[in-house]
Amino acid sequence: MLIPVTLWRRLEQVADPDLAALGEAVRALHDATRSSLPPDLPSCDPLPILHHYLDGPSPWSGSDESEELRRRADTLAVEWQLAARDDPLGRVIVHGDPHQDNAIVTEQGLVLLDLEDAGEGPASWDFATLKVGIERYGVPPEDYRAFTAGYGSEPGAWEGHAVMCRVYELLVAAWAMRCSADSPRMAEEASVRVATLLGRGGGQWTLL
Repeated sequence: MLIPVTLWRRLEQVADPDLAALGEAVRALHDATRSSLPPDLPSCDPLPILHHYLDGPSPWSGSDESEELRRRADTLAVEWQLAARDDPLGRVIVHGDPHQDNAIVTEQGLVLLDLEDAGEGPASWDFATLKVGIERYGVPPEDYRAFTAGYGSEPGAWEGHAVMCRVYELLVAAWAMRCSADSPRMAEEASVRVATLLGRGGGQWTLL
């Protein structure tokens, strides 16, 4: 019987990462893979994960809100494919969820962590986390500017990135819905996110 084994290297954190350094690290990851993607990489496609959250059992199962968000996900699936194909920043290995809690600074420099969402995908996807953070979580715009300064570029006003941001915010709302049975706090946050997306009030989202 074959048993899969993973090997881990312990890293000592010497400082907290700043957003400019995070942007530099994401750019290095992208540049290293922009022109020579290894074969048989998993695709970074958030739509299957989104449908998994929406279709799985949760307190929202069968609700009108869940059905409306599922219809939006179906529409976004088409728009996502076009955006992912035409990304002006190219196709690369993306981290999938770059933020300061997913990186540490070691004596050798900044290291990206939590690569479970990594895969081949549009480079602009790695900007969606911080961009949605400004719109939904009240993250200061200066954080996004620091990240893009470190990266050295950004998607800008390209309409495909707006699609990616809508996919990301729907993804994190669906995740909260799926987890809303775990605690009253998660259930409350799911309600806020759903209400906001459906134009029924809601308010600022909270990182959980």
